[in-house]
Amino acid sequence: MVADTTTPEQGGATDPRTARTDRKILAGALKLLRESGPQKVTIEAVAVVSGVAKTSIYRRYNNSDELLEAVLEQVYSTLPPVPPTSGDWEDSMREAIEVLFEDMGKGVALTLLQDPGSTISEVLRRKIIRPRMEILRNLLQRDVELGLIRENVDLDVVIDFMLGASYAHVARFGSLGDDWPARVHATLTNLVAVESGE
Repeated sequence: MVADTTTPEQGGATDPRTARTDRKILAGALKLLRESGPQKVTIEAVAVVSGVAKTSIYRRYNNSDELLEAVLEQVYSTLPPVPPTSGDWEDSMREAIEVLFEDMGKGVALTLLQDPGSTISEVLRRKIIRPRMEILRNLLQRDVELGLIRENVDLDVVIDFMLGASYAHVARFGSLGDDWPARVHATLTNLVAVESGE
């Protein structure tokens, strides 16, 4: 997922060896971020994973926080754009799940649960999670306005049910099937749909 571009902090290096080293550093940091969470993205750990000397990493980043910020910026820049709210419900859910489970990884989910008050958790919520969840909320609101979902339904709780159910399903079965968004949509629609005759 790491693109072949350098970050602004690296001065837009054009030397192929420098650019290759930059990519190795960011790829190593991203691997640690996905697998173990932001707290494991340290200069020392990235040096081990990437095979790049600590001195080379320190020439680019003053500390682990700068390195983590750079890899988060790299993640943001390579994520698919947030689709418009007029899109398809199941496609939007599939996109949100792919970002949360595949692009960000389980390490990020653990960080959000174990250290929800950290600065990194707030950045992840603001930049990645909330925008994608807001798309689903807007699509649910559209269904309310179309008379498909009851007006008194708490849409934020519905969104939390969807996200929580996805994590629980992975915990139980190891992965989500391709039909997961359709199953969730059908189940929730049945639960919150306007009763006939209302």
